[in-house]
This record gives sequence, structure tokens and C-alpha cells, in this order.
Amino acid sequence: EQSGTQPQLSDYIRDAQTAISSLGTQIQEHLNLPNQEELANTFKEQSTNFANNVQAYLQNITDEVKAKSPELEDFWTNMKTKLSEAVDNLHINPETTEQVNQLRAKFQEGVQTLVTESENAAKTISENSGKVQESIAKITKQAIDIAVKASQNLNQQLQQATTPQP
Repeated sequence: EQSGTQPQLSDYIRDAQTAISSLGTQIQEHLNLPNQEELANTFKEQSTNFANNVQAYLQNITDEVKAKSPELEDFWTNMKTKLSEAVDNLHINPETTEQVNQLRAKFQEGVQTLVTESENAAKTISENSGKVQESIAKITKQAIDIAVKASQNLNQQLQQATTPQP
């Protein structure tokens, strides 16, 4: 028996996947920026922002789970570990084109991990009670929003960088 949260959540995840994959394509197109230094700086800045947002999110949810939803402890510990690992790799200072490409790959990997882990979480929802389902759905949506926003921000910055300034 499907609850109300389930179909909406899977739609939400699917839309996020679509958005992220189209942004990924656009990001790819910006990689031949004439100004490699600007490209490197943009990637560094956006990756750091993304990593910081994920860290803040992990901290918030951890506190929330401890305070309000101890029954989510196992679920969250597992998800948190994976998300932490995904953004740990993002604190690098790219100086060569190769490093920029590595950072881009890690950034997209990080974004993808958020979505994948959210998808896995969504699959476990139906095994839980109503209240827990809602909590998981909320946690999942927040993770997805961070992933989509990070991709949008990076794409936007790159677009600005590729637009010649008057």
C-alpha cells in the first residue's frame, strides 16, 4: 500500500535527476572557457559552498534526529556517512586543467551521491511508520534540494564567467 509521501517523493527525485543531468551537460559545455583561472576559481568556490552546505545539513539533521527522532538514528548514520564521504573530496584547490576536471568529476559525484542516497532512503520509507516516513521524506527532500541548487549555482557562475563583460 503506497502512502501519499511515496509517489511524490519519487517524482521529486526523478525531477531532480533530470535537472542535474541537464545542468551537468551545460556545465560540460563551459569547460572550454578561455580563462582557465576563472574556471578553476568558480569550481573551487562552488565546490566549497556545496561541501559547506552539505556539512551544515548533516549537522542540522544529526541534531534533529538526536533530539526528536531517535528511531531514525540507524537510517541517518548510514546516509550521513555516505554524504560526508561524498563532499570530503571537494576541498581541493584546482590549479591545472586536470585538477579542474577532477574537481568537476568529484562535484558531480557528490551531487549524484546526494540523489542516489535520497533514492535509497525513499525506497525504505514504506517499511516505516507514518511519522518516520514523513521525517525520511523531509530529510531526503532537503538533500535533493542541496544537490540541485549546487548544480544550478555552478552552472550560473560558469555562464557568467563565459559571458563577456561589457
